Amino acid sequence: MAQAITGARRLQVSLSVVAVVLVFLVALFAGGAIAVVHRIHGQLAHAEAAKTVLEEGVLIASFLAGQSSVTSPVETDQDWGPLSRLVNSFHTVQNGLQYVSVEKDGDTVFQEHTSAMGMLEEREDEPNVDLRGDVRLSRRVLRVGNQTMPVVVFSLPFESTDGGAGVVRVAMRKDAVGREEGPSLSAMKSMFRLTMATMLASFGLCAVLVVWMLHRETVREKQRRSEEHLAFSGVLANGIAHDFRNPMSSMRLDVQMLQKEVSKNDPGGQSKIVGLCSRIRGTMDRMDKVFQEFLYLSRPASDKPEKLDLVACVSESIEMLQSRLSQAGVGVETDYREAALHVMAYQGALRRALVNVITNAEHFSGKGGTVKLRVFRSGGNAVVDVADSGPGIPKGERRRIFEMFVTSRPSGTGLGLFLAKAALERSGGSIRVADSEDPGTCFRIQLPVAEDAGGEPSAL
Repeated sequence: MAQAITGARRLQVSLSVVAVVLVFLVALFAGGAIAVVHRIHGQLAHAEAAKTVLEEGVLIASFLAGQSSVTSPVETDQDWGPLSRLVNSFHTVQNGLQYVSVEKDGDTVFQEHTSAMGMLEEREDEPNVDLRGDVRLSRRVLRVGNQTMPVVVFSLPFESTDGGAGVVRVAMRKDAVGREEGPSLSAMKSMFRLTMATMLASFGLCAVLVVWMLHRETVREKQRRSEEHLAFSGVLANGIAHDFRNPMSSMRLDVQMLQKEVSKNDPGGQSKIVGLCSRIRGTMDRMDKVFQEFLYLSRPASDKPEKLDLVACVSESIEMLQSRLSQAGVGVETDYREAALHVMAYQGALRRALVNVITNAEHFSGKGGTVKLRVFRSGGNAVVDVADSGPGIPKGERRRIFEMFVTSRPSGTGLGLFLAKAALERSGGSIRVADSEDPGTCFRIQLPVAEDAGGEPSAL
């Protein structure tokens, strides 16, 4: 019992661990999928922000290149005032705007910085890239002291009204893309954290619920087994009371009669005393038989299945019961279709099943009757037919006779066929009442044929 409880606890722990691991793996997969989606959304947001910054740079450069203060000759510095105010207005809307410069005939005639960072064009990081229209894109570095700032420069050539050529340059800081995508990334990060927290809480709750349900089911299974054991104990107790009540009553009467005969001190009553003693001994034998049946039910099986010769098993069972069959006046006919037929079975269980079925056939055959045994192979099964010459069993009762305590004999215990069925099923076999053209009842025993490979076969 302790081993069964320990095994149940180990099973519960293993199932709980498996359930938690499965929930963890599902949560890990779901979290990975969410992380991948978050990363893809981040990449899309970055690409969309870069596209927006590029479009703004192109629009600003195009708008400034069309201003009259850029295309017309400028005589004084005050004439650049409107363009300077316009640059600062653009910076208010797009704070990534670093500076705007205007070059005419190779000379820089206007430059407006939106911060204190001065400009030193060390190199161009990559060749110019053509954008929409005549706008070209390049990367440059601004430096003041030890500070550097990478920028992207939008260059748009133009023709002035006096026939000269010029270029408008609009420099945008590279961090303008990060600032542009900042709000959307912040929103996505918040959604990601909320989603992950919700998912972890949900899967954690699921893991707790699964473990709790497994524990509850284990407790209920233990309760069901306890109830089944109690019910089975009740059935056994009822069976014992049922099978002992009548023999005990008969034995009490016989003892009372024996007491009266002994008290008479009549030498002529010796034969009656012997008869009463014989009846009492028979009653006690019957009670002992019932005890043996119940002891078998309560005793755990300790033997192991082995390769057995079924033909030899049947022959030895008949030989063991030969004196009983001869005393009852019952004959035996055997028909062995094969010299040897091997099965894998529990030796003690198979012995008990064969003896119980043959004994049952002997009881119903009666004096002058015959028990017929036939052993043959049918497909992958070894078959033993045990037929008696009794009155037979109605079809409606054929299944019920294998139930516990069901018997039609006044002296029967109702356990013989039940134990035979349990023993055969333990070895993977079966027993049933087969249809037969001959009078009487034919019990058909089936057992799986043993594989060719294995140990040496043995008999009972």
